[in-house]
Amino acid sequence: MPQLSLYAHDLIGILIVYQGIFFGVSLLVSSKKRREFNLLLACFLLSLSGNFLNMFLLNQGWVSFNLGAFFGLSYGPLSLLYTHSLIYSEKGIRKKDLLHFLPAALALPVTIFFTKDFGSFIDSLPFIAGVIAQLSVYLVWSYREVNWYQGTLKNVSSVFISINLSWLKYLIISLGVVFAIVLVEALVASHVVADNAVVLGIYAYVLLFVNSIYWKGLKHPHIFNGLSEEAKSLSREIATRYSHSKLGEEQAAVYLSQLESYMLEEKPFLIYNITIEELAEVSGMSARYLSQVINQRLGKNFYDFINGYRVEEAKKLLTDKGGHMRINEVMYDSGFSSKSTFNAVFRKATGQTPSEYRKSRH
Repeated sequence: MPQLSLYAHDLIGILIVYQGIFFGVSLLVSSKKRREFNLLLACFLLSLSGNFLNMFLLNQGWVSFNLGAFFGLSYGPLSLLYTHSLIYSEKGIRKKDLLHFLPAALALPVTIFFTKDFGSFIDSLPFIAGVIAQLSVYLVWSYREVNWYQGTLKNVSSVFISINLSWLKYLIISLGVVFAIVLVEALVASHVVADNAVVLGIYAYVLLFVNSIYWKGLKHPHIFNGLSEEAKSLSREIATRYSHSKLGEEQAAVYLSQLESYMLEEKPFLIYNITIEELAEVSGMSARYLSQVINQRLGKNFYDFINGYRVEEAKKLLTDKGGHMRINEVMYDSGFSSKSTFNAVFRKATGQTPSEYRKSRH
């Protein structure tokens, strides 16, 4: 067996392997609901660990097969399915989703058992470019899905900043940058990147990436259960400007009057995470008609509609009770759950922060 030879980047690589396995296993044994995104994130982290373990063993001369192609062809599908698991509430892992992994499944036995026959082809630039191209297609696909989700969210949810998945877009971009480099290194057994300082920088960045994706992925998905089929249908209705709707002007006016009365009397906007489907259910109209009334009759999306009532409630609380309530109490009692959202929405509506508004009224 060849003698062990360790460099600084090898130590970081070992740490990546350890953390990826530790984080992956902790996600697999998690008892939280909607386990599919935990499973997919665990698979991603374990794949990353396996990739770096294989690179380490290959560089030490302890194995002869390079699994860079297998892992490289797996990252894209895992990224897309993980994105879908966050965005959609009713879309679990289906059998047909496994077809995304067919190229990786075909590459695995080739790289292990037929290294002598196909090794030169797998290490060739055309094959490397093909693997990177496949990864790029999946990352662009995932990025576009998040963009669509963000555009849809304000039409169906009353909270936005904490569940808009902007962090996922940054991770997708980071993944594209990191693995475009790491994948090349893995596929050609580290001969492309000769500068140890560059390799050290890459490994350090990947270590940061592993920690970021774990903590972000662990924290954010449980805030929101994803978009339902009804929400997706509403998004299509909005995109076509309700061209297939049977709601007439007269009935829309009646619905609007009922909605405004209900909002003032029952104050459903005090429920911090109320959705358009929930408001439709308690107000006695369909989610589609409710969406159409808010969008066409009021010229607003659902997010702005709900927060408009919250701002008015906050303005009353800031002035009516002698100005003795703390700002945080006003925030919660008016339906907001985030101070940053409260300040941003209130300033947009009034031109002042809540504190400034209170001072100007006393």
